[in-house]
Amino acid sequence: MNGLPKISIITPSYNQDQYLEDTILSVLGQNYENLEYIIMDGGSDDNSVEIIKKYQDQLAFWISEKDSGQAAAINAGFEKSTGEILMWLNSDDMLMPNVLTYIAE
Repeated sequence: MNGLPKISIITPSYNQDQYLEDTILSVLGQNYENLEYIIMDGGSDDNSVEIIKKYQDQLAFWISEKDSGQAAAINAGFEKSTGEILMWLNSDDMLMPNVLTYIAE
C-alpha cells in the first residue's frame, strides 16, 4: 500500500438518497488503496439502502438501523474504524479529487 496510512471515512446518513450516491462516488473515486469506508445509515425509508447496496462490496462496513442522530452514528462508525486517520463526510458532501492522497502525504 505504498506506506500510506489507512484512512477511515464515516458517512452518517438518514433519508439522503438524492445526494448519497454522489457522496459515495466521491469517496470511492479517490482510488486510495488504504481506505476503510463505513456508512452508518439511520434507518432511512427512502432509496438510501438500495444505493448503499450497489457499493457494499467496496465498503468496509455499513448498517441501516435507527440511531440517536448524526453524532451517535459518527461515534459508532469511529468505534468500528481501524484507520490511522479518521474523518467523517456527511451524506450531502463530496470530496475533491485526490484529496485523500494529499492528506496522507
